[in-house]
Amino acid sequence: MNALSLLAVVTDAPDDEVAVSVAADIARRHQSRAGVIAVLPTPVSLVAPAFASAGLSPQVWQAFEAEQKAIEAKVEALVGKYRPAPSAASQSGPNSEVYHIPSKDAGWAALMAELALVDLVVIAQSNVTGEGPWTGALGEALMDARAPIYVARDARDIAGRPAAIAWDGSLEAGRAVRAAAPLLRDAAWVVVLQVPARLDTSPGAAADPNRVTAYLARHGVEVKDVVKVGGPKIGSALLTAAKGCDAGLLVAGAYHHSRLQEALFGGATRDFLKDAQGPHLLIAH
Repeated sequence: MNALSLLAVVTDAPDDEVAVSVAADIARRHQSRAGVIAVLPTPVSLVAPAFASAGLSPQVWQAFEAEQKAIEAKVEALVGKYRPAPSAASQSGPNSEVYHIPSKDAGWAALMAELALVDLVVIAQSNVTGEGPWTGALGEALMDARAPIYVARDARDIAGRPAAIAWDGSLEAGRAVRAAAPLLRDAAWVVVLQVPARLDTSPGAAADPNRVTAYLARHGVEVKDVVKVGGPKIGSALLTAAKGCDAGLLVAGAYHHSRLQEALFGGATRDFLKDAQGPHLLIAH
């Protein structure tokens, strides 16, 4: 089993704990490390402190620093709830860890440094639907890093439930499948979803489902079925099919656009992201 480097990003949003709990669960099951970092929703976070402080009164700067310290304390308390106890080592594995990554300057510089060596970023639903306080800037950071993103809808445990893959043969879908492979081994079974009217699925073509089936088989993941779906909206059709098989996780590629708050890369992805009641989502671009 290969250990994963996980990063849960919290933004002082109401559903921060969902991201931390899901990251902690993945870390426990995969004997991995999950760092938790807070990124504050403030314009000061987008510029260097030396420049930011020059344009702010001492009172404003002090208030900002006090807010940052308060949020860091909240994050440490949250991490403490999910940090494995020493007595749990035999269950969670010696390498399972949930830890707080202290950040300065509202977390921007620390976030970018962490993204260089992270396998999976876990964020809560509010950060992809425009409800979170730092949706746009967070999206830009994740896009720049090309980090696979796990959107935790809620704290449901998806281990032992089916998983679905929206496969179109694109580079983005391939990156998502590679990132998801360890998690797919936890699934009860895996289905590949396709919209054949939009794809060339002939033998050997990029979207040929046998290609992804063979890849996953080499990684210990068996694909139970390939499900063909149709409908006027690709995203909605794929989501309906994923829900129809009770998928706990949907794996998909994403398209290239500039901002997470502007539908994060494309139409189908927009549908995936805004469906807060849908399966957890793992996307890559």
